[in-house]
Amino acid sequence: MTVSRPQRICVLGAAVVAVGAAGLQATGALGLTPDEFARSGSGTVRAASYAFAIWGLIYASLLVYAAYQVVPGWASDTPLRRFGWPSAIAMVAIGAWLVAAGADWRWTTVALITLAAASLITVLDSPVDRITRRDHLLVVTPLALLAGWLTIAAGLNAITVLTAEGFVRPEAASWWALGGLTASVAVTLVVFSRGRVLAYPLPVIWGLVAVFVAERGDRPEVAWFAILGALLIGMALMRPTTGLVPRASAPSASRHGTDAASDTP
Repeated sequence: MTVSRPQRICVLGAAVVAVGAAGLQATGALGLTPDEFARSGSGTVRAASYAFAIWGLIYASLLVYAAYQVVPGWASDTPLRRFGWPSAIAMVAIGAWLVAAGADWRWTTVALITLAAASLITVLDSPVDRITRRDHLLVVTPLALLAGWLTIAAGLNAITVLTAEGFVRPEAASWWALGGLTASVAVTLVVFSRGRVLAYPLPVIWGLVAVFVAERGDRPEVAWFAILGALLIGMALMRPTTGLVPRASAPSASRHGTDAASDTP
């Protein structure tokens, strides 16, 4: 089944929405910045501010993905059928998240970031193979990076909102932080063990190290738990993965007696 032109255009439009919303947020046009939004509930768990620089890489890779998939003949239909609509949902959701955060719609941000994460996690929950290395690099990797960051960001966002809304008592803050980190690490390990996409857990490790940096002075138990989680994920990475060397993409090539991987760059 060939991927339709409307789907490709919708994916491109979704990427423009996500990156455009980030540009508007940077100018202050959307109200609160993400940092200002998080500050009202940052008393439970924090990540060092440098961690959010990963969004630059993610947005750039999403634009590359969107441009790559929209040109007929560049990307094969196999990964686009699997990732097209979920990626569009996720990118629109993260753009809408910036609007909701700017307006301080706290519970709406929880719903949006959870939707974005779930949209991608569900399609990364099984091996991604039988595609070219180029498709893996330009389709799967950008979306896996986004999914990984959203996996840990969703937990931090939920705890931030619960704290800001008064559900987290100061004496129980560390337990809430540990619970949120545990959930993020557990989801990462389960999804990675099934899908084996190398790019997915890397942003989670990045975020956990940032939590360690931010919390090692005030809440060392949270900081060291974050490092333990990063180490557990790192150990999982030692097993073979699909990474950027997927299986051959063209079963028909073997029927014609040619190297099935010869079309990969």
